[in-house]
Amino acid sequence: METANTINCPQCGQLIDITDLPIGTEIVCPGCSHNFNISRDFDHFRLDQLIGEGGMGSVYQALDLNLNRVVAIKVLKEKLSEDKKFISNFLREVEITASLTHPNIVHVFSFGQHEGQYYLVMEYIGHHTLDDVIMEKKKLSEPEVLDIGIGVANGLNFALQHGGLIHRDIKPGNILFGTNNIAKVVDFGLAVTPETAEVSAEIWGTPYYVSPERLEYLAEDFRSDMYSLGISLYHCLAGRPPFDANTAELVAAKHLSEQPMPLKTYAPYVSEHTSYAIMKAMARQPDDRFQSYEEIIEQFEDAKRRLVTQPAQTQAPQLSVVEDSGSDKKMFIIAAVAVGVIVLAIIGYIAYKYFNSL
Repeated sequence: METANTINCPQCGQLIDITDLPIGTEIVCPGCSHNFNISRDFDHFRLDQLIGEGGMGSVYQALDLNLNRVVAIKVLKEKLSEDKKFISNFLREVEITASLTHPNIVHVFSFGQHEGQYYLVMEYIGHHTLDDVIMEKKKLSEPEVLDIGIGVANGLNFALQHGGLIHRDIKPGNILFGTNNIAKVVDFGLAVTPETAEVSAEIWGTPYYVSPERLEYLAEDFRSDMYSLGISLYHCLAGRPPFDANTAELVAAKHLSEQPMPLKTYAPYVSEHTSYAIMKAMARQPDDRFQSYEEIIEQFEDAKRRLVTQPAQTQAPQLSVVEDSGSDKKMFIIAAVAVGVIVLAIIGYIAYKYFNSL
């Protein structure tokens, strides 16, 4: 019989110890040498692969056995499932999130409870995040980043206007890509409404992208998400976050005490309009940021239009071979003329001396 640390081989039925092996790990049955991946039945789902972990729980690629469709399931940690106050607010916000249908938001299907653990079922669009893209490319192109910024801002604005939701954990790891590379916001697990903001205040996001007001336990609004979006886009273009340090505490301190280096310090060929939009979004004071998502979307779209009509440089300028060749040719001609003048002068002098001696 299977336990939390064992699994039966689907070929021969032998019980295999899988202690400390995550779901999705490929193993070989010691009895019949059958290769298979570790999976787990969970309610009416089969958990097939671990695709992410965070402070609130683990996310799995799973198969809905009732509907025969692939989904993503977030299983909350047991200690959170035991917190009645947290669960009450969490379920209220999940209901709101589930009602949001927008191309830039990963859709929530349902939620439930199994053996004392609450879980959230979402559409599965793969698990390739913006974080993964940054790791692969180091830096993204300006048009790519503008498209991501426009998409995420549209999704966050829809959640704000139709559910009053503030995400509170915007970061590259929570931005996925759907069909045609459309950016989608995932994991509203830290999301709050004005009624539950104080209750959820003790749960932190990722320090590289968290807003100063969040760090100071001050009141938050949508501009906190805007700040985190600005930091994320800065990272995409600069190849590094604006604030970095050896510990989370030091990173947090820099958000509160330091001004970020201008984006053009690390990405000098980004257009002025894009640089302005991102730096304004991540201003230290919320009142110095854009005061609506419509404003920042308009700024991003304007920057994108300008790239089409006046493309910004995306790499260091190269020396023109034609110009260098022409320059060398001019120097050669000048030198040749100078030598010619000297030679003629010498010949003339010799001729003069010769004829005078006759």
